[in-house]
Amino acid sequence: MDSEIGDFDDKHMAVMEAILPYAKSKPQKNLEELQIENITRDTSIRFFLLPEWAPNFPPYNLARLVSVCKNAGYKSDAVDLNIKAYRESKKWNLEFDPWHGSQEWRWTGQSYHNSIHKHLALMLEDYITAIEEDKIDVVGFTLYYCNQEPTQWMAEQIKIRYPHIKILVGGPQCHTFPPGKEQWYYDYVVSGEGEQLLLGILSQIEENNITKTQQVLTQPPGMRLNLDTMPMPDYSSFDISEYNMPNGVNTEFSRGCVAKCVFCSETHFWKFRGRSSSSLLNEVLTLNERYGIDFIWFLDSLVNGNIKELRAFCKGIIASGIHFGWTGYARCHKAMDEEYFDDLAASGCKHLSYGIESGSDKVLEDMDKKITVDIIERNLELGHKVGIQAHTNWIVGFPTEKLQDIYESLTLCHRNSDYLQAVATGHGFTEPPDTIVSQNSTKYGMLKSYYLDNWISSDFTSSKLHRMLRLIYFNILLENTTSFDKKNTLQNFDTTRFCSIDFKTNKNISVEYEKFNFDIIDNGPTTFANSLMNEVWPLMRLLWRSRGAFDATFNINPSDTYQVFGDRLAGDVIMSGTFNIDRFGNFTANFNYSFKQPDNAWRYVDYSNETSIAAQNARIQSIPGNKGEIISNFEESRNQFLKDLDEHRKIDFTFNKQISIKGRW
Repeated sequence: MDSEIGDFDDKHMAVMEAILPYAKSKPQKNLEELQIENITRDTSIRFFLLPEWAPNFPPYNLARLVSVCKNAGYKSDAVDLNIKAYRESKKWNLEFDPWHGSQEWRWTGQSYHNSIHKHLALMLEDYITAIEEDKIDVVGFTLYYCNQEPTQWMAEQIKIRYPHIKILVGGPQCHTFPPGKEQWYYDYVVSGEGEQLLLGILSQIEENNITKTQQVLTQPPGMRLNLDTMPMPDYSSFDISEYNMPNGVNTEFSRGCVAKCVFCSETHFWKFRGRSSSSLLNEVLTLNERYGIDFIWFLDSLVNGNIKELRAFCKGIIASGIHFGWTGYARCHKAMDEEYFDDLAASGCKHLSYGIESGSDKVLEDMDKKITVDIIERNLELGHKVGIQAHTNWIVGFPTEKLQDIYESLTLCHRNSDYLQAVATGHGFTEPPDTIVSQNSTKYGMLKSYYLDNWISSDFTSSKLHRMLRLIYFNILLENTTSFDKKNTLQNFDTTRFCSIDFKTNKNISVEYEKFNFDIIDNGPTTFANSLMNEVWPLMRLLWRSRGAFDATFNINPSDTYQVFGDRLAGDVIMSGTFNIDRFGNFTANFNYSFKQPDNAWRYVDYSNETSIAAQNARIQSIPGNKGEIISNFEESRNQFLKDLDEHRKIDFTFNKQISIKGRW
């Protein structure tokens, strides 16, 4: 296979010698080689990626699958309709950028069909026709949550017009795939690692040994493919110059994650295994020589999942002498000292995207992150010292997060603002069914019922609306801290639509952590209302401590929140008013709040019977001392769920409240 380490020239040999002191000495156990029989085949397969996805690099997964098929003797190519649509979209005259992260919700449900499909359909029609003209036997799609609508439409049209063509689908959205009438056009659904399963499907088609019903295929539990046996990705289907990152591609150093964070489904989806640094270096050097590739974005959950092997890769790149840059996702790690960061920088590491999640040690412990604020701040400082930019990801509104905790997150952001290049808050914490949190909701203080299509805490002090306000305030802080004026938040929305602030000085100081009681308002009709009204205080407190005296005006309303967050994530909460504070801490606040609970706000949710591999593994790991048996009814019975839901449906959190407060901090 192309990826096997064979004859190296002198430069390659020098690289391999340089990594020997750092690379692992023993191969990983319990890995299976990818089985490829290279013989001439008659079957042809074409892979498609449909929008919306980041148009920065050619799709690595398709390049890998094309290579696997070609090495097995099949005629194979790929079409990236995402990049083609991205280029064409400049002519669509939309009022929004459908490739901007904050607008990805427009690609789902009716929003897609109302605003985007009419523009995209003509392009899809051309490629549907080409499938028949090119005598393609099998069509494969990669399915993400944000490209389901166009993928389903194209697949259905292919099946209606050319029923003899077999259609298979894989990707992240398939690992909890519900087979049913609505997906009749997919002949094969691949859940999990797809390379070996794909070859089995193609062999079945080649031999005309086809079942009439849809097949949902999953790799056997515990099976882990040896990534060193994968063939070199084949980029011949793509024009690399079309993409936003010239001469750049994705690759992977590992699959899975070494962490066991309770909010994450991937850690339960597949077990961690890494490539050898020698295999990775061979790929990188070959791509550099063959395509002129000089930048790599690692797709790994953690590029530093194996600290030692990453160090070996860095030493190899340094020894190669090539002009090279790379980036990837990482976790803050106490083993990453000053010398380690020196090697990262010397090998071409430009930035690392850290999953920081929270600035509160308490919340980090609840998440089982196995890091502390001290480790986070040390890594940020050392990276900055050698010129490695830090991109950070945050989870706003974790179930155990209190106002003190979000305040500590804001403080960490502010204290380390000189070290941060980007801050991504996304849409805050949601509750995937295949995580430890969702499988053990009571432990994390969550009701088993959903409220406004999201989780709600059992004491009613945290919900989707609270999370949305925290996200707004988080971004207001970032945009009103002078050292963040060149930072990119994921939302990237103009905060003047929500808030205007007039600071009396240009002072901007670093602040220490402090404890403070933010339960300032306690005269509302319910704990739900009280907590919503208190959400603003951590922002006000930190702005005053860091910027001094200021006047602020707020206007948060449904039309603006829908524009930013989409109708799935926003809500009908209104908050308007003023806040004024002088340099001595004397403040006045006048706020008007209102919320109208919609009909059918409550619904039944039971994750205890989720059947995905990730969900089952999450159930096992959520039970102390569990020996591995699968619990089919992990929490209360369905009857108890429904009884609780009946009680919740009697609750109406609608309220109107005017608040006028004076005080001194």
